[in-house]
Amino acid sequence: MTWCILCEQKKVENWFGSFCGECRQIKNLGNVYGFERVLDILKKCCIRDENQLEKKIDNHKRPKSVGDVGDETHHDMPIFDKRVTRSKVSTD
Repeated sequence: MTWCILCEQKKVENWFGSFCGECRQIKNLGNVYGFERVLDILKKCCIRDENQLEKKIDNHKRPKSVGDVGDETHHDMPIFDKRVTRSKVSTD
């Protein structure tokens, strides 16, 4: 068996193919959406510059405080009383 021509780390999926299973999926996405579009998405989402890397490192170093982005509590949401179900509704 031969090695995948894209990742060069895994063996090809079958004897007449050129790609492993994962790289074949990447190739198929490029065929469907266009290789330029897929490359643009990868550059925007996966590649980080030095400032982005430092900011991410700093965010992991500092302890989370109330109100941080991604905080699970929503302080601007209205506070409701206990839920009233049909079994607890008064028929007055």
